[in-house]
Amino acid sequence: MTDHTSVKNFHLIDQLATLTDHRERDGLNMHLAQMLMDVIKPLSISVSLVMSDRNDYRWIPVLHLRPDASIQLRDPLHADFLSLDQVREGTPRFRCLEMNLPVAVDAAESGATHLTILPLFVGGAKADSGIIEIASSNRLPLHELAIVDRMLHVYRNMHSMFLYSERDVLTGLANRKSFEETFYKSLHENPNFYASWAKGIAPDKNIDRRSSETNEHFWLAMVDVDHFKQVNDKYGHQIGDEVLILIARIMKNTFRGYDRVYRFGGEEFVILMRSAWHDTAMATLERFRKNMEEYLFPQVGCITVSIGMNIINGGDPPDVVCNKADQAVYYAKRHGRNQVCSYMSLVENGLIETDVKDGGIELF
Repeated sequence: MTDHTSVKNFHLIDQLATLTDHRERDGLNMHLAQMLMDVIKPLSISVSLVMSDRNDYRWIPVLHLRPDASIQLRDPLHADFLSLDQVREGTPRFRCLEMNLPVAVDAAESGATHLTILPLFVGGAKADSGIIEIASSNRLPLHELAIVDRMLHVYRNMHSMFLYSERDVLTGLANRKSFEETFYKSLHENPNFYASWAKGIAPDKNIDRRSSETNEHFWLAMVDVDHFKQVNDKYGHQIGDEVLILIARIMKNTFRGYDRVYRFGGEEFVILMRSAWHDTAMATLERFRKNMEEYLFPQVGCITVSIGMNIINGGDPPDVVCNKADQAVYYAKRHGRNQVCSYMSLVENGLIETDVKDGGIELF
């Protein structure tokens, strides 16, 4: 083995070791792209994930890397869903997901360059899938494809570990542990990134996220299942667990794929969502409440939920936001249950006090 080959192999091992150092998915995605850029030197690398809104599936760009520049877009919570490209059958991207295999697109078909499209994950549902696209002047040779495949194997193992640590084992929803990181990241991202991306313009990171032009607001809702202790006491914890699994399914079917839904533990759930208007956010939560009320759970029958909602203001720590939403939940429970209450509306109507102490809810 020549010294040059030895140095190249050691460099590749170092790259893989660095990949395993990451402890969050955004950094993992970027390092994977940078590592491939360094090793196979393509024209560009793009990563796109599938976002869903019920049965409507669309591509959301996560990052785009070129030798001279990169754009990394992190949080789907900011995406303008209807402006994204739909996932269409018969396209090279769809074939890649369908077969879970690389798909090569010649320059004549792609327009200018050769594209190699590979699945980011293997065997997942359509709503939890993604692709990586490598643009090159010529078709990637087999030995480079083999290198990419091995790098993706390490990436998938790391990604699976992240998912396991971030998900509630029973329901498959995001867990309480992942809430605070997502909370801060979501609120500090810039929604103009996605509008700029769609127009082919490099986003301006200095734009104020709270600009009046975006009309963006973020909301946090806390959901508490009414009389859940009675379910466990009467039917047993196994039936109680089945109820929680079905509630999680109703939540997934009600909220958009890019909203954040968490199980905090027991019968308590949290939703982090984006909406331009207070009434729109309330209507979304009311739709979920109604879906719950109308669903007949096996053996148990009707189960309802009490929901408290509050706007997230810039600089608010998660415990303060949760505390306010939780006050609205308690109000709903004390006044009949099976309803959605807004902290803002309750305060405006003089129904609750505003003296919320920081740290009122212990998150961890």
